[in-house]
Amino acid sequence: MKKFNYYTPITLQKFGYVLFFLFYKFFVSLEVRGRENLAGLSGPVILAGNHTSELDATALPLCLPLFSKLFPIYFVSNPTEKFKTFGWRKFFYGGVFFNMLGAYPIHSGKKNYAISLHNHIKLLRKGKTICIFPEGKRTLDGRMNPAHGGLGYLSYVTGATVVPIVIDTFFNITPVDFFLRRRKVTITICKPLPVSKIVCPEIKNPSVPNFRAGGQIVLNRIEEKLK
Repeated sequence: MKKFNYYTPITLQKFGYVLFFLFYKFFVSLEVRGRENLAGLSGPVILAGNHTSELDATALPLCLPLFSKLFPIYFVSNPTEKFKTFGWRKFFYGGVFFNMLGAYPIHSGKKNYAISLHNHIKLLRKGKTICIFPEGKRTLDGRMNPAHGGLGYLSYVTGATVVPIVIDTFFNITPVDFFLRRRKVTITICKPLPVSKIVCPEIKNPSVPNFRAGGQIVLNRIEEKLK
């Protein structure tokens, strides 16, 4: 079984938390709403957000209080080969650097959630916090993509509580918008959803469509807040 790092991710995430909070607070007037919905919450927890930009992964952890017991957050990441077309960014995306920050890649192409999400299942069963973007990729047109099944499967097999996180929004933000402070970004924490709200307990042997439907329930909650 893979030995998961704790001290490096939590140290880097706490440092990044302060840095990005101040950065986003100044340039995009960042506002976090709904933290009362985290009261009394303990792991395993899945933070599930809409994916508007590459900046989302740096902003989503700010939904938690700095000293929350839900840190560190372990991210569901694409495999390294997915980032080969990212130009200079491919040297930072994936691999050892991502792992140090708490990101563990899926094993894509296996057509099997248990294999693809092996690391994340282990983490949740240890009571940790996972972050996943149910769409599987960031939006290209501002509208949310349909949910993949990974979120539903993770919640089902681990019993993890799912917290929908609304990021409103970094979509199509330009450097000019950012540095001239033309945009406001809000992160809203929705009420947590137990696994029974993600995959109906009456379904004895849920399949891929059931897991995708569970992920879509979360995305629908997010979309309601974006209207």
